[in-house]
Amino acid sequence: MIKMHGTGNTFFIVEDLKVDYRLFTQELCGNHTDGVLFVEPSETALRKMRIFNRDGSEPEMCGNGLRCFARHILEQENLITATIETLKASYEVRYLKNFYGMIGVEIYLKPVYHFSSDELIDFNEKAHVKGNFYTVSNPHVVIEMDNAISDEDLSELGILGNKTFKEGVNVNIYRIIEKHKIYVRTYERGVGITKSCGTGMTSSTVDYAIKNSAFNVPIEVYNDGGMILCRVVKEDEGFGVYFAGNATYLENNDHDVKEEQIIYDNFLKETQSFLKQLN
Repeated sequence: MIKMHGTGNTFFIVEDLKVDYRLFTQELCGNHTDGVLFVEPSETALRKMRIFNRDGSEPEMCGNGLRCFARHILEQENLITATIETLKASYEVRYLKNFYGMIGVEIYLKPVYHFSSDELIDFNEKAHVKGNFYTVSNPHVVIEMDNAISDEDLSELGILGNKTFKEGVNVNIYRIIEKHKIYVRTYERGVGITKSCGTGMTSSTVDYAIKNSAFNVPIEVYNDGGMILCRVVKEDEGFGVYFAGNATYLENNDHDVKEEQIIYDNFLKETQSFLKQLN
């Protein structure tokens, strides 16, 4: 079996296994792995990715998971670019031989929809904050804050958000570090607080870009699992985001994974050192 991570978000990748995806994931993941990525054939793309969270729920999309899935499939097929189908949409992916010294993947995520201020999500009674609503085929509330938020408060926001929406929602908090650098934390439905959430970082970057007119420029997105690069562009409908980050093997019988783990650990130390200025 293969295990990978994208900015600390960990996944097993499973092929050619006919099982109940929900039960299999619940039994396999425990509390230390975020989910399982199942490889399926596709009639319209190179492959189809099904993702199940550790609680057995199936989200529409997972950006960090798609980077890991894409690297694995692209290396299998000896390709640089391809299209991968997910539950509700297909995405273009590109193999990166050098993302800060690591192997990575860039995804073009579109459409990202932003809902106007008259549809603002209001957590006033308990949290005294407001968030904007986005979809990246999966739903997100994005809240900009000036100060740090504790795990307890983030969990409360996440639980409240998931009570508010019948199908659940990912709740993202971001802070501006400096120009074109933000720090994102996410309470992910079906998982809880994660080291990173790919579509959550994407949604937060779009929120930042709208508020700061930061289109077509690289934006560094820091998280507790490392850092990714995003670039937001305006589309005819919604927004598109070029979303690049690592896709690192943790377990793979066909690869020596020690060296790339060391490289990522060094990268993580650098990014976390940079974040200390926020504390």
